[in-house]
Amino acid sequence: MSNNPKPTVAIIGGGFSGIYSAIKVQKELGIVPHIFEGSKDFGGTWHLNTYPGCACDVPSHLYSLSTDLNPNWSKKYSPQGEIHEYMRGLADKYNLRDHATMNCEVVKATWLDAERKWKLDYRDRRAPENQELQTVYYDITFVAIGSIRVPKIPDQFKDFDGTIVHTAMWDSSVDFTGKKVAVIGSGASAVQVVPELSKIAGKLHNYQRSAIWCRPREQFSYSSIMKFLFRWFPILMRIHRLSIFIRGEIGYVIFGYFKSKIAQLQRRSLEKGMTDRILKQGRPDLVEKLIPDYAPGCKRIAVTDDYLEALCRDNVVVERSRITEVRGRTITTQDGNEEEYDVLVLATGYDVQGFLGNLTVQGKHKQTLNDMWEDSFPEMYKTTCINGYPNMFIILGPSSILGHNSVLVMTETQVNYIVQGLKMMIKQKLVAFDPMKKAQDKFVAKLKADLDTTVWKRGGCNSWYVNKEGDVTANWSSTVTRFWLTLRKFKNFDDFNIYKE
Repeated sequence: MSNNPKPTVAIIGGGFSGIYSAIKVQKELGIVPHIFEGSKDFGGTWHLNTYPGCACDVPSHLYSLSTDLNPNWSKKYSPQGEIHEYMRGLADKYNLRDHATMNCEVVKATWLDAERKWKLDYRDRRAPENQELQTVYYDITFVAIGSIRVPKIPDQFKDFDGTIVHTAMWDSSVDFTGKKVAVIGSGASAVQVVPELSKIAGKLHNYQRSAIWCRPREQFSYSSIMKFLFRWFPILMRIHRLSIFIRGEIGYVIFGYFKSKIAQLQRRSLEKGMTDRILKQGRPDLVEKLIPDYAPGCKRIAVTDDYLEALCRDNVVVERSRITEVRGRTITTQDGNEEEYDVLVLATGYDVQGFLGNLTVQGKHKQTLNDMWEDSFPEMYKTTCINGYPNMFIILGPSSILGHNSVLVMTETQVNYIVQGLKMMIKQKLVAFDPMKKAQDKFVAKLKADLDTTVWKRGGCNSWYVNKEGDVTANWSSTVTRFWLTLRKFKNFDDFNIYKE
């Protein structure tokens, strides 16, 4: 860095986290970062997920960047295509395409302690597997790949002889018309895809490991008058956004205080609402199957106006018995039922604990970050940086997912905190920093203690929030407001190891 007044910055990932990181680095540091994106376009999960019914379950006006509000959202909850177009617009507005390498996979990031740089090895995904890796060097690396990126494909389904489609890797060429379809899962993607497929499939069976709590989506379209007012009086849009945020924050009570009277009232309200919807469809036989036996929020609460209704259709069967065998095109359950299918749809979610996927991260120590986190709690300092990994920052990784509000507020908070630190690093003519072990240990101890009393830990279910050791690794422990207060200001380097030339 002695010959370069400003450090170089690499951003791995072109989703919301990567886009916002690039915007802030350009605006606040005057540095043009380089983005490495694995697919052919910006958008992250909103580029890759194209299954029927794919949409956001956070209201549109909060599921957007505070720096770039959009007065033209069509609905309360936006569909995938509209979100993707918004993100593509951001990439164009900030000229991110001019400084991005698309269709590439960063396979290894290695910290070179003597050089005080990150060595990134990547390959072109369009080229043969045995191609020679390309290598680049950067002073600072943002890992903005997100936790929800590596599709989970259970081994027991890999030998299915019919057509297999995962919701995260949708094949639009598959024709479901009149086919017998098995959908595995009852999470967010199943909730959205089942209503759409059930309209055209001859028969659809939804295999559920557990039922899912549902609340009404209450979708509506924004009128042309509202869009006009939002466009010409942005303060109204900000007030609307704030009101959505506050309602979300209030909703945290069922996650952090799930034994409280308010949480119990909410549970009864959800149960009554779901029961009424099922009975309205004339299916009292499904009430026991579809009402969960665990506390609301232990798994993500679905926001839907049509999933329960779809499960009540004559051509849909709810299967709650555990799958014991998949042979040929036949699925056998523990209760002895055997069914043969044309198409298997895996709505089995993501490997959140293994979110690094094929990206190996090697810091100052011999052990990689992948190995460190494989069977243990992913320890970080303020959810952004890691002891032994100088100048590497992870956005929307472990301990920063939410169940009650918009993760984009979390993303912005993390990036703003990191950029403050980098600004201070540049001003003091340092070359790198990483958190001290004792500071990281203190933060993690407090985080785990706070998580220990939440519904994710004590709510009586198994979910993707939790690793195989029973630790809640995905979620932040409290409200977004508390997260903002925790990361609001990068005060000094007292909690950090600093590196000079």
